[in-house]
Amino acid sequence: MTIAIQVAQLEDSLPPTGRRIAAALQENYPAAGLDTVASLARDAGVSSPSVVRFVSQLGFHSFREFQEALRDELGGRDASALSQARAVSKRPHDRLDGHREHLAEGVHLTLSDGNRAAFERAVDLLTAARTVIALGGDYSRVAADHAVAELCPLRANVRPLPETALRIAAELADARADDCWLVLDFRRYDGRTLRIAEAARARGVKILLITDRWRSPIEAFSESTLVARVETAGASDTLVPAMALVEALSDAVEHQIGAPALERLEVIDPLRQRIGPR
Repeated sequence: MTIAIQVAQLEDSLPPTGRRIAAALQENYPAAGLDTVASLARDAGVSSPSVVRFVSQLGFHSFREFQEALRDELGGRDASALSQARAVSKRPHDRLDGHREHLAEGVHLTLSDGNRAAFERAVDLLTAARTVIALGGDYSRVAADHAVAELCPLRANVRPLPETALRIAAELADARADDCWLVLDFRRYDGRTLRIAEAARARGVKILLITDRWRSPIEAFSESTLVARVETAGASDTLVPAMALVEALSDAVEHQIGAPALERLEVIDPLRQRIGPR
């Protein structure tokens, strides 16, 4: 569990000074926690002893231990596929058992209560938006396309973001404040995805982010952020928990839309059968 997730889970139980420190840390995460105690205290408008008490509530014996945990997170966030492959090559190869355990744990943690409030907000966004546009990077585009396939039979105006700069610019020009863009961005975060999301937010679009436990920089301006566990037993990250999260969102959206979603399916299913397979 990242420190960001720990802070989010504890926030409601923190005293007012603790909530101010949590807000300062979340606003500039993790950089705000990598300077001095005095710097974080100044950012939060509290005393240095309040910061020390705050990190103690998170389970750390000292501010230094807290910072070491943040640096460990950064190391995992920036790990390359090559470095992961080298690490895996040094471990016993456990084949199917190891992958089954990692994937099952990843799905379980992704769909845990830690995501519940953000999940409910995400369902509201995907239900109420005039238009839903899904986008991802080189790796996460697969999950974005899956989100479109899950949602478009349930509600109108759901589509993937085009790939060319001209068509992306056209989508941005047409964007409105009642639109929602679903962005999937995982570690080794995609600079192009960030620039597109920033441009959409500047147009007033509501950003719904699905990211990993190291947190994409897009979280700084997202309306809601959901965390999917990407770690697996092998050298590559996994999209399985993200796919599970997309399907859980789709099921919840269908339930929230209610009868109109079923009426739309009654139109779409016969049309799909008439068109036939590719």
